[in-house]
Amino acid sequence: MVTIGTFDGVHRGHHALISSAVDRARELGVRATAVTFEPVPSAVLRPDRFVGRICSAEEKLRLLAATDLDDIITVAFDRQLASLSPEEFMDAVRATGLTELRIGEAFALGKDRAGGVDRLRAIGKHQGFSVHAMQRETDRAEVISSSAIRNAIQEGEVGRAHRWLGRPFRLSGEVIHGAHLGRTIGYPTANVMPPRELVPLADGIYVSQTWLSGEESPHASMTYVGTRPTVNSGERLVETHLFDFDGDLYGSVIDVDLFERLRGDEVFAGLDSLIAQLRIDETAARAYLTRRMDFPVED
Repeated sequence: MVTIGTFDGVHRGHHALISSAVDRARELGVRATAVTFEPVPSAVLRPDRFVGRICSAEEKLRLLAATDLDDIITVAFDRQLASLSPEEFMDAVRATGLTELRIGEAFALGKDRAGGVDRLRAIGKHQGFSVHAMQRETDRAEVISSSAIRNAIQEGEVGRAHRWLGRPFRLSGEVIHGAHLGRTIGYPTANVMPPRELVPLADGIYVSQTWLSGEESPHASMTYVGTRPTVNSGERLVETHLFDFDGDLYGSVIDVDLFERLRGDEVFAGLDSLIAQLRIDETAARAYLTRRMDFPVED
């Protein structure tokens, strides 16, 4: 049993497809295998239009490994692979012991994406495998897809991305030195550079939780993404203030999960105005996290 996809984000639609493939594999008494691609095909074929990944390649493989799949095969994607016909590609996939292929209804592979569901079914009849196409998962009448999640992240709609991913959108990075302004105004922050490979997040203040290496539970926090126009910094950073925390995080790697954007970026008349707004933001973030201590996905 094989399922094929880019699986960027490993979102709820991907989980439904993988679960279906695993259940069917158990019925047939065969291994459940996922074939995925690296890098993301759109980054190779349309780099000028590809806005970025939802998660890193390492995180994607970790998320796939956390499912009940028996095997995960990563295929190096390049223009040579993209030039293969659907027949040529599926002939190579047969080496996995393919008897049944499970894909999403909008899936297509091969040169010019010629290998849609109907073409793959025709190939399967010739090569000896069947094809089952699953309907795409929806949420509030919207189709859950990697492209839709990327759009939501770009717009700062991380609550929507959370629903579709089935988990919060995460930013990770090594804590670096900044201007050290936060500590002087009562809001010390752990600063990381925005991961270049990920889709850019809209600037603003977010409710967040922060995971520190070696700890089993996260810290409540709020996170700023932007260029700090009030102090004319210009360099875009992700700055996270951990509530009720006092420690040196420089050089460590942190994972920041984002739940909701409280507001967009703003320019303030001075530090007093900025501090006053940060206090309002902190109150709102603490209230949000207190209401949802278990951080459930919204209905």
